[in-house]
Amino acid sequence: VFWPFHLVSKTKARMKKQWLITLLLLVGALNLYILVQMELERTDEQAPQENLTTLDPEQIRSIEIIRTADTLMFNRNGDQWLMTSPLQGSANAERMTELRALAVITPLGQYDIDQIDLSRYGLRPAQLRVRLNNTLIAFGDINPANQRRYVLTENRLFLLADNIFPILQLPAADFIE
Repeated sequence: VFWPFHLVSKTKARMKKQWLITLLLLVGALNLYILVQMELERTDEQAPQENLTTLDPEQIRSIEIIRTADTLMFNRNGDQWLMTSPLQGSANAERMTELRALAVITPLGQYDIDQIDLSRYGLRPAQLRVRLNNTLIAFGDINPANQRRYVLTENRLFLLADNIFPILQLPAADFIE
């Protein structure tokens, strides 16, 4: 009887190699799982603020739009908004809703300002500022990479979609009914 011992040793070597490959794949998958879990924890710690401010739009009683050329001032009297400067009269209800909605816009990104040079983002001095009650919101430059606007409020730098800034630049007459 002929027994092929040379085949047995090759089979054992092949099995050892397969076990080693399987073990390496298992270690790699475990490392990937750990990395994903760490990233999820880091993301949870840096979860973006839900809204730009903590204000409730229904509680806003005064709005100022502070621009280079002029300052628009609005006050709420019951359910009616009045423009008090530079023109006087009933404010456009749709425009006031848009301005109050600024308080609850969801930022697309946020950053701590501790180590940031705000002039680099067009925020020293700000291009335009909005005051909702006592909360000041400063508008800066647009991020050229994603076309989002830099906004500073409550000591945080945010990135917003740039859909409110054009409204803030409208002539004062466009805010009157």
